[in-house]
Amino acid sequence: MRRTLLTMMLIATLLMPLSAFTDSFASTAADPAYMALIDAVKDAEDEETVTALYDQYIASDITMTERSRIEYHMARYFKDMDNEDKARHHVELEQAYLAEIPEEEGELQRRVAEMEAVSADYYVNGGLGKGMESSSLTKELYKDYPDEYYVALQEAFRLVYTPPIAGGSPSKALRLFNAIEKEADGLSKLDRFSLLAGKGIALAERGEYDESEEYLDEAESIYHGDPAIEAARRDNARTRRNDRNR
Repeated sequence: MRRTLLTMMLIATLLMPLSAFTDSFASTAADPAYMALIDAVKDAEDEETVTALYDQYIASDITMTERSRIEYHMARYFKDMDNEDKARHHVELEQAYLAEIPEEEGELQRRVAEMEAVSADYYVNGGLGKGMESSSLTKELYKDYPDEYYVALQEAFRLVYTPPIAGGSPSKALRLFNAIEKEADGLSKLDRFSLLAGKGIALAERGEYDESEEYLDEAESIYHGDPAIEAARRDNARTRRNDRNR
């Protein structure tokens, strides 16, 4: 009886996931000033509103990593708003803050900030080399920190947007999104939006239009200003039309 019980316990242990996802950035997401700014950015609020909230956040007691990381969102916001000069200005600020991150803030924090700085530079200024560097940094970060929610989400997005010849795969991205979705209770608001939007985009790439639209709808119930969602919807509509005309 005792041996049977021990065997059952061993089997149960083996069937359990090796590790749950964690969120080393939870304290940032819990900051009301940060969330107010992120909400305004992701809903594409007007520049005056976003800038006022940005000024308040930057003036608050935040780490150098947090200063660097918020510039990632600001650079993308101004790029999406077609303000190239301000987008490049925030890329420069991000790089300046990145260089000042002290060792005591931790390797994970610094490497995520570095990945975002390169990603923002690529998003704003383009360049094949920057794109390849961004992909490489994300891949290496995921290799070292596969159980971090944010890192796993970035790797899934990398798999969606990277061409197949360079290792991208919407199917692999979906498997990773699905794994994260199983532990979605631990996601911050922004990461939950990223999960839903990313899975919707990956499903669109696979031609699973109806399910894609459901996830995109759910994502837009959180934030409605992300141009990537509208791009995915356009792709869905265009591909549907092409399929009907064949």
